Amino acid sequence: TLASGSTDNTVRLWNVADPRRAKSLGAPLTGHTGPVWSVAFNPAGTMLAAASADSTATLWNVRDPAHPSQVGEPLAGSGGEMYALGFSPDGRTLATGSGDNKVRLWSIPTSDMLGRIGTFRPDGKVLATAARDEKVRLWNVERPNRPVALSEPFKPAEGAVRAPAFSPDGRTLALLTGSRGVQLWNVTDPSRPVAYGPPVALRTRFAAALAFSPDGRTLATTYDDRTVQLWNISDPERPRRLGAPLAGHKGYVNDLAFSKDGRTLASASADGAIRLWDVTEPRHATRLGRPLTGHLGPINTLVHSPDGRTLASGSDDGTVRLWNVADPRAAAPLGSPLTGHTDALVSLTFSRDGRTLASGGNDNTVRLWDVSRPSQAAAIGQSMSPNAKTGSFLSFSPHGQMLGVSSGTDTVRLWNLDTDAAMRRICSTTRGVLTPQNWHEYLPRLSYAPPCDE
Repeated sequence: TLASGSTDNTVRLWNVADPRRAKSLGAPLTGHTGPVWSVAFNPAGTMLAAASADSTATLWNVRDPAHPSQVGEPLAGSGGEMYALGFSPDGRTLATGSGDNKVRLWSIPTSDMLGRIGTFRPDGKVLATAARDEKVRLWNVERPNRPVALSEPFKPAEGAVRAPAFSPDGRTLALLTGSRGVQLWNVTDPSRPVAYGPPVALRTRFAAALAFSPDGRTLATTYDDRTVQLWNISDPERPRRLGAPLAGHKGYVNDLAFSKDGRTLASASADGAIRLWDVTEPRHATRLGRPLTGHLGPINTLVHSPDGRTLASGSDDGTVRLWNVADPRAAAPLGSPLTGHTDALVSLTFSRDGRTLASGGNDNTVRLWDVSRPSQAAAIGQSMSPNAKTGSFLSFSPHGQMLGVSSGTDTVRLWNLDTDAAMRRICSTTRGVLTPQNWHEYLPRLSYAPPCDE
């Protein structure tokens, strides 16, 4: 892929795999109000930066060059025209040069800070998804082979929408919006979603994550100053801050997860560390023990097991790690890192019985892990491929028989993990003959090929 900036104020992407037949990729990238003087890819080729005479630089997610999307708000240098820019070798810092003869350094979010783009309602009957068209959709998935839209797509606020999350009672949907805020929606009647009010301003450019406490009274959100803020949302029309922001991370906070009892909050950061917080009294939250370290790159996703004793984390280093957090003050690693993905981990989710962990990566695969014995976790069957960019959404339905997986083509695929149903289908389609070539096509959970009469 080749990127070009022009005095027509746009950026264009080109497919130059065959230089003799170069082709443009999609529509021009717009938004700048002045000539684009410089463009640069990050080392991974997943993000593009453009510097303009309008004194700003814009970041674009170009994992799928044919469908780029803007990341956050433009970086305003307030120092005259921006003439030059470049990424550091690790991709975490962007340098820009301006007409005031100064160079500015910017801390860049990892994994494009796209956040989660879908979630099941706690009862598993409704799925909420957010897409590049900046709209949210609610789906009835009681019959997963025939999902039905429950309402017209709705656009909560200006800019991209991400990280949708249902409250534990399923009556409220929280969304991070491109206008640097979080907005709460009443979805008691999913056919008629109603906003509780305008987005609550977070004064942050790269808010990446949010999480409800188990009792639904507290909401945790991230800030681009590397902190976490707790909110009292007992009255969703009037969210109130709870205490000072939780500080300590040295990088962007990419994900958040409450423990089952609501007494502990875990935060994952681009600094490669996990911090645990005692939020028993949200106004006076405190750190618990030392940061959990071991990953060799930014941590993008984490999730507590249903029993609250295990924490799973996924990183840019392509591994999943499990942690014993039964006593959060003395948390410790469990077993060896789980390997198999060939690119960054972007999503993790436990089944409701806590025995299975699903992981999604930028290698366009989803893997299942048997974590019934966390210190001896093992892969289950073959990896699953959605045949498209996996994106950053995995979610088990409450009964554990269905897994929702997003893709970079603005679609969500539902996978049936029901052992009995899959065995019936296999037996009927293979006439009772299972081979290593056909059983994994039907059920990643199987690790051997039993006769159909078992």
